[in-house]
Amino acid sequence: MELGNEGTQVHHEWAEVIDHPLPPEIEGCKAGGVPGSLAGLRVRLGVRRWPEGAEAHIHAKLSDTLREIMGHGAKALGEELLPPDAPVPLDFLRNRRGHEWSEPIRDLKTPLWVALAQGDSRHFAIEYRLAVRINARWGVAPHDPITPRQLLEAFEFNPAEYSLYHTHSADPLPADTPIKVQRGECFEAQKDGRYGSNTVASPRGLQTIEEDVEAVEAAGFAARLSTESGQRYVEIANLEIPSPPWSAPVCSILIAVPGTYPTGGLDAFYLAQGAHQGGAVPNQQAAVAIGGRTWGLISWHYAQDRPWNPSRDDLASHIAHCRGYFLKRGVR
Repeated sequence: MELGNEGTQVHHEWAEVIDHPLPPEIEGCKAGGVPGSLAGLRVRLGVRRWPEGAEAHIHAKLSDTLREIMGHGAKALGEELLPPDAPVPLDFLRNRRGHEWSEPIRDLKTPLWVALAQGDSRHFAIEYRLAVRINARWGVAPHDPITPRQLLEAFEFNPAEYSLYHTHSADPLPADTPIKVQRGECFEAQKDGRYGSNTVASPRGLQTIEEDVEAVEAAGFAARLSTESGQRYVEIANLEIPSPPWSAPVCSILIAVPGTYPTGGLDAFYLAQGAHQGGAVPNQQAAVAIGGRTWGLISWHYAQDRPWNPSRDDLASHIAHCRGYFLKRGVR
């Protein structure tokens, strides 16, 4: 590695010995960039699960950001950060100074050399938090075990309007029976209002359909926004459905988006031709051609006493509502 003639051996020794004193070139460059002689130097770092995990070792460039180092560290520890590929994960990065761990590091854009120049050590830890997903929203469960009512409230879903389900279950989780929650677990909140609470969720209602499509894509759905004859649609491809009774484990649905969305609510959906139950498609109305494909309109509406509410509902919650059709949620 080319570092120039002067101090090469010292730099290599410092790069590999985690607790070696900081070279003066780094200590004195707080106001400038990393010195050119050190630009390509890769240094050895320690990373562990906070607070007591065994330390693993990685190598990183001095120009790497703390977010990049956090990603390298998570890979070395064998557990990805959540949400996947998020610029700012819900998990925390900490640094050890002396015998104490720092508070969670907030600015993950900071380059490693700056952190070192400001006094950070080369010992890092990742605090893996109890991150879970409801519909398209990622958040941290405040405690475990937790009741479905408490989990909905933590994610700002009104339990008076939504019930919580395991992703592939037709039965709502009992509102006040504590459940064990696993990191990375996914749930669905469907608007069927079985829990009977007066909790008021934080309002939405100003987002665009483009923003909602981006949110469900980030949650792992194959979503595509298109327009035909002035009408906008969101297609959700490879939507998981129970097979049996359905003829395939996945299907595509199409959701018509009103021009006044989200004030104008989503309702019902179209099912791509091909998915059926023994040749039949329950609740199917007219078949129509959209985008060169045949779709059947499925009559699957919100209850009259639980209509679309633009300050509560969004594309993700409507997808959960549509999945309720395939799982026969609320149908007895």
